[in-house]
Amino acid sequence: MLTPLNRVIIFVGDVQKCARFYREVFGFAVASDDRDSTEWIDLDAGGCGLAFHKAHGVDGPIDAPTRSAPNPHKIVFFAEDVEATRATLVERGAVIGDVRRFGELVLCDGQDPEGHVFQICNR
Repeated sequence: MLTPLNRVIIFVGDVQKCARFYREVFGFAVASDDRDSTEWIDLDAGGCGLAFHKAHGVDGPIDAPTRSAPNPHKIVFFAEDVEATRATLVERGAVIGDVRRFGELVLCDGQDPEGHVFQICNR
């Protein structure tokens, strides 16, 4: 490996809303001095940064949710007990689908407030 993964940046319409979701639901702390920024917030996601950057198009800032494309990126969070982690995140307000099993592999997918897909997985 050349270098470890340092940060994932997601371009969003509402930086504060997405950062708040990952702070409140996953418990990630703000890792930058830009806590109140509408352009950029960097969170400490436990070994890798998760940053939200204001999306811009040819006509300027995009204020609508950017959503995941049909073949989206997917942020995958490790959990030894996927079912228990899913229950905790749902209790905190996350929208997450059913737990699926593929032999030893256990996972479930959810969406953040802008429709970006994330996954909880035991691998």
